[in-house]
Amino acid sequence: MKKKLLFIIPTLTQGGAEQVIITLLNHLDKDKFSLSLMVINMQDEVYSAQIPTYVNLMDLKSRHVRTAIPKIVFNIWKYSPDIVMSTIGYLNLAIGMCKFLMPPKVKFFARETIVVSERLARARFSNVWRFWYRFYYPRFEKVICQSIDMYKDLGNVIGEDQNLVLINNPVDLEKIQNQLKVHIESRNERMFFNKATDIHFVAAGRLIDQKGFSLLINAIGILASPRVKLAILGHGPLRVELQNQIESLNLQDSIFLMGYQKNPYTWIDKANAYILSSHYEGFPNVVLEALACRTQVLSTPAPGGAREILDKINGCYVAERIDAHSLADAMSLFIATGEIPLTSKAIEPYKIEKIIDTYTTVLLGKEIVTDQRKSF
Repeated sequence: MKKKLLFIIPTLTQGGAEQVIITLLNHLDKDKFSLSLMVINMQDEVYSAQIPTYVNLMDLKSRHVRTAIPKIVFNIWKYSPDIVMSTIGYLNLAIGMCKFLMPPKVKFFARETIVVSERLARARFSNVWRFWYRFYYPRFEKVICQSIDMYKDLGNVIGEDQNLVLINNPVDLEKIQNQLKVHIESRNERMFFNKATDIHFVAAGRLIDQKGFSLLINAIGILASPRVKLAILGHGPLRVELQNQIESLNLQDSIFLMGYQKNPYTWIDKANAYILSSHYEGFPNVVLEALACRTQVLSTPAPGGAREILDKINGCYVAERIDAHSLADAMSLFIATGEIPLTSKAIEPYKIEKIIDTYTTVLLGKEIVTDQRKSF
């Protein structure tokens, strides 16, 4: 008999967590799961067109998670799912807090999206948040961590790792290849890549502090090469601040804020290298996507999955430290070394079939054969 599986997510705006949930909805076995998706707020969504028609979509139309809790509880009683999986820390904590109000037969899973201690170090009332993680996270059937860094860190935060499980994010190679085939080049794209002798770097993500775009802009300034061009894809609250920084460094002819791109893969595919400048991550999907495009990656040593993914790949470079000078050094090394062809082996561990099989095993309450606590 099919299991009724409900995913809960705050939004469907630009982001890695949203993309992973959409990927799971598209690839989990319909013969094993009846799928539903509950979204706290659909405003500014960019993924609804990718939700399969067989998925039951619920828009709670709530501005905040805290105001959505009564609707979450009501709808879980109404639809009576067998399994609920929430994602993103603050939503997971809210579910954990009101779990006692839910039907007792429901099995609750959480998917963490970040190295929690890094978020806590930057949060107001961090001791309160730490207490909530320690108290509520052990109450989930399983908490899914995306990287070894996240697994170890969360175990330290909550004081145990008995209900933690490591599942890397998947990369949908077929989807990326299809979008590369059907893409129509935009005017901005054509202008950015118009000079073959330039060195074209691309970065992408929400324009927020975590992504380190200010650090990256400074690194381009340190590099001081007129041949180097950088396109930053994405929108967010720091757009004006970053544009002002670009202008203050007189880098208007080198760095371009291109806004959100529905199909970023052609930009990444054409780039000489992709750059991840984050201060911390969970498991950076965009790095997997760059590797799927066979584009080399330069990265800060951001806590999370960046080093885990890139360390063994010839032609990818991880800076020594999370600062502009170290990132500029990595870019200089890439330029001096020249491009190195990548193969599909780079994404072999993250192929969607393997990751979906692991999710299916965990959500159905089966144990993964390998004891992950002993494997790293």
